[in-house]
Amino acid sequence: SNSHRRGTSTFTILNSRPSHRRKSSITATPSSLSSSDIDQIYSRALDNANNFDSNYSYKHEPLTIHESVGRLLTPMRPHIVTNTRGELANVPNYIPRPPYAHNGHVPPAPHYVELQDKEGIDALRTSARLARKVLDKTCELAKPGISTEEINTIVHKYIVDEGAYPSPLNYAGFPKSVCSSINEVVCHGIPDGYVLKKGDVASFDVSLFFNGYHGDNCATVLVGDIDDNETLSFQSKEEEELFITGQRLIQATQESLDMAISTCRSGSCLTEIGAAISAVSEAYGYDSVEKYRGHGIGRHFHCPPFVKHYRNHDYMELKEGMVFTIEPMLTEGRADCVEWQSDGW
Repeated sequence: SNSHRRGTSTFTILNSRPSHRRKSSITATPSSLSSSDIDQIYSRALDNANNFDSNYSYKHEPLTIHESVGRLLTPMRPHIVTNTRGELANVPNYIPRPPYAHNGHVPPAPHYVELQDKEGIDALRTSARLARKVLDKTCELAKPGISTEEINTIVHKYIVDEGAYPSPLNYAGFPKSVCSSINEVVCHGIPDGYVLKKGDVASFDVSLFFNGYHGDNCATVLVGDIDDNETLSFQSKEEEELFITGQRLIQATQESLDMAISTCRSGSCLTEIGAAISAVSEAYGYDSVEKYRGHGIGRHFHCPPFVKHYRNHDYMELKEGMVFTIEPMLTEGRADCVEWQSDGW
């Protein structure tokens, strides 16, 4: 099983001029990122990885999972469907809902890339900032002894108290208001009775629908970690190594996200995002998940452009007004994914 870290950001290429939403005239353009630029990203990441390993006297074997993971963590299991009547968490009637909220049917998104006008960008900023506010509160909850179901219940209340609708709720039938992906679960984990333990790598997707626009973000925490000015105690050398591997994975994915964002500007190419993420993941000795991708966002939860987090040939010129997520998912072992069928989603 692959321990993972997923880092997510909603990235906006600002558009200050147009007064209406319009279709994008997409240009298939070669990448403007040179091989030397990629080499620099790789070299910087390699230096950071080596510095981390030196600081912690740690030796990482590429594309392997440290033995402490197998010894201290038990494999995750599919979500057990306990709500046989199909009831969803209550959302007050006064809160506006996305089209799929009532029946779970997601209407088709446009086949083109929308360029947002100033009104759309302002609305997206508002929903994204609110989603980040709730995400920060969610991460603060992730401590040993709390179940992901309990976190979901609290986060649901956070969101509706802000007058927003939790975007995952009933999206294609998703039964909860937040995604909780623990350890080897790459993404879209369903909150349940699983109780967080010290050393778990826990990712939370917090997304919400506010004033007609979706805000979507994700963060990963190492359960039981503390502030830099505190001393963390371990019961064994293996437990310490488990924390080191988790911290390293989180650092690498954060760096891959930062480098991916740094490539984005008007006139750059969509494929540069995947190239930057691959350079960082390879420098750290990790793999990058190919099955799941970033996506455009606006009035639709998921829409073009779809963003690959690995080297690809999706040559698309980025333009002012495009809004999309970048969601690198790195794994210690191979990034092959298996979808559970028994969880009902």
